[in-house]
Amino acid sequence: MTVTTRSRVALTSLCLAVSAVTVVGAGPAAASPNPGPGVVVTVDAAAPGRVIPTDFVGLSFEANQLHRTWTDPQRGNVAALLGNLGVGNLRFSANQVDQTAWMPRPDEPTPSWAVNRQRIEPDDLSRVGRLAATTGWSVDLGVNLGHFDPAAAADQSAAAKARIGAGLRSIQIGNEPNLFVLNAPTGTRRAYNPQSYVRDVAVYRKAIRAAAPRVPIEGPDTADAGLGVPPLDAAAWPGLVQPWLTAYTDAFGDRSRTLNQHYYPYVNVTRVGVPGAAADALGALPTVERLLDPATRAKQRTFLRQFSATASRAGLKPLLSEANSVAKEGREGVTDTFGAALWTVDFLMAAAREGIVGVNLHNQVDDCRSYPLFCFPDAAARRADTARVNPNYYAALMVSQMVGGALLSTSVSGGAHVTAYAVRMQTGEIKVIVDDFDRAFRGSITVRLKGARAGAASVQRLTGPSIHAVRGTRFAEATVTPAGRFTARPGTAIVGTAGDYRIGLSRPGAALLTAR
Repeated sequence: MTVTTRSRVALTSLCLAVSAVTVVGAGPAAASPNPGPGVVVTVDAAAPGRVIPTDFVGLSFEANQLHRTWTDPQRGNVAALLGNLGVGNLRFSANQVDQTAWMPRPDEPTPSWAVNRQRIEPDDLSRVGRLAATTGWSVDLGVNLGHFDPAAAADQSAAAKARIGAGLRSIQIGNEPNLFVLNAPTGTRRAYNPQSYVRDVAVYRKAIRAAAPRVPIEGPDTADAGLGVPPLDAAAWPGLVQPWLTAYTDAFGDRSRTLNQHYYPYVNVTRVGVPGAAADALGALPTVERLLDPATRAKQRTFLRQFSATASRAGLKPLLSEANSVAKEGREGVTDTFGAALWTVDFLMAAAREGIVGVNLHNQVDDCRSYPLFCFPDAAARRADTARVNPNYYAALMVSQMVGGALLSTSVSGGAHVTAYAVRMQTGEIKVIVDDFDRAFRGSITVRLKGARAGAASVQRLTGPSIHAVRGTRFAEATVTPAGRFTARPGTAIVGTAGDYRIGLSRPGAALLTAR
């Protein structure tokens, strides 16, 4: 999500209006932050619930990245990096979709309205189609709504159907239309309200259906982001999001499979002109500590439940087609840290628990200090299409071990800020993620399996030097090679006693217990 000059005034005014607010709250799934001698995670293994889809972990990119050669599976290491994560979804849309031109004839000049002469050509779609075929990942493709041209969108959709083929999961029309009023893209016809947006999308859908029959069209890809100020964050859903989702589902719900929504718990408000000291006093300045705070988990849970319920009422599957920790391209020293990786593990698993069918984590691949899972740190890396991974990548590796499993009920007790999630795999294995956010906790965590036979178990850990570290993250005692390969080491064997498995922890980190 990008916020421009007009939104700067609005956000600054909002922050000043609530200058007396104190941030409070705690997530019910986490125990008290006062550490005790031990923590017990209780897993009800006898009653498996919904299954996490195998393509649950997805990635989101700006639309103009399609014109880059890193999407070629024969170049660089991106195909290997995707392969390590299993199968997922690649979304190309975001803010740049409404500022990028579809150019079916590569010899024609890019129109002046396209920001920085950004363009997408047919060969770009062929290249990402080969990446999808090589990796097994699907593709969601955004088309430009900001520069109103239904015929161009229909032509691009038809080309995508031909060149991406079975890997094309959906077409998305525009990006975050509920923020056009603040962030009107170059060439936009109007600042949308829900009704005018639905009218324009109806024109697009008709043109796309005629040009590319049976290609799913999903949306509305509306934005919801937190400023870190509870009254404002709570007001965002009924005012900024819900009317748009209702208008969309009323108009197109019977022709859709998913309901698409974006979410970031924080915005880097300093990038839109809010002084850092003022933002910090309000609780709106993103920090690692705030990302890991129980209050953040509580507001995320509220959002996830509201969104999931809205989709369910419309008979649709809830999809977070774009999400990450801090909107406005993250914040250096926060979103690129090991603490952000711990947040990512918890957020992804919390979303799965609340019924979200997929989360596309957004990436700014040329800004390694932002929140990308992988990025190109310099010109040489960009020329070679050789990406470097950030701590978030290891978080996604850990969560990818849980997909395909049926969620199990968990509870946490014992006096530390620890969260836990569990699944039963089709093989019968029980996997439990324990995510420790508590810097004061030193002790053991007991995982107690109820309704399951105690057997052999092993533990693989997500580790880092500190929650503020931007280097040194490892999963399963392994790191990604320059070629993009990752080989996890076998977990450390532990012996269960009457269904209890004890894991020692001395610093924040996460552990994956696999019981057989």
